[in-house]
Amino acid sequence: MANTLYDILELSPTASADTITANFKRLHAAYAATAAGGDEDAANRMIAAKEAYATLSDPVRRQKYDDALALRMARADVAPPTSGGALKWIMLLLVLGIGGFVVQKHFAEQERVRLQAEQTAAALRMAEIEAERERERDAQATAKQEEQQRRQAEALERFERERAMDYGRQVSRDLERAEERDRQQRAQAERQRQSEAERQLAREKAYLRQLEAENRRRTYY
Repeated sequence: MANTLYDILELSPTASADTITANFKRLHAAYAATAAGGDEDAANRMIAAKEAYATLSDPVRRQKYDDALALRMARADVAPPTSGGALKWIMLLLVLGIGGFVVQKHFAEQERVRLQAEQTAAALRMAEIEAERERERDAQATAKQEEQQRRQAEALERFERERAMDYGRQVSRDLERAEERDRQQRAQAERQRQSEAERQLAREKAYLRQLEAENRRRTYY
């Protein structure tokens, strides 16, 4: 009766991975053919071979099983003698129990790794979401700042344009006032010239009249 998973696959503990696979295929084919005919023992052996192969074909699980097997053998060296029939049943239970324990421990480790991977992925996703939110906040702040700068630039441009227009209007008004003063001065000068010409003409006429009067007096005497 098989005492270890190696015994179930008819292997030595030092068998290579290729040897393990080859023996499993050979035994599985033999058990499957017999179990198909309704042989319950062959079906049980096929199940045991599958469990043994599942453990021994995985290097990590095989190493854990070998460690457990070595511990079990060390304990067996100091255990009291047991009757042959009972020993076989105990050994089979130990084989299946150790294999089941290794398998259960392996799946538990896989589940832990899976959960840890999910937690890591969730943390990374949350970090990505937060980073995306931070980028959106930065983009909004940048857009707001650019909009404020644009409005300030437009306001400054309007101020400069209005100031230039005010200055232009002031210059125009100053020019118009200067032209008006010049026109008034020219008009006043023209009036003064005409007035002076009229006074000169009047003086000349008076002088002529005086001359005429004197000439008449001389002629009379």
